[in-house]
Amino acid sequence: MPDETPTTSEPTPQARLDELRKEHRDLDAKITDLTSRPYLTAQDQMEVAGLKKLKLRKKDEILTMASKLGVEI
Repeated sequence: MPDETPTTSEPTPQARLDELRKEHRDLDAKITDLTSRPYLTAQDQMEVAGLKKLKLRKKDEILTMASKLGVEI
């Protein structure tokens, strides 16, 4: 009987949590960089708003994943 181990490796839940945390930090750095400018164009302001929404979604994913893993935030 052949081994039925999938050939594609999914990240472990802990690895996914670590990845989400890194993405969250990267988004925060990008937001900080944009908002540190003396003037933001309308497009910059829209980008910041979109990045903040994405950052919040990542935070929700982090909290959900941490809760499932029983990890303190």
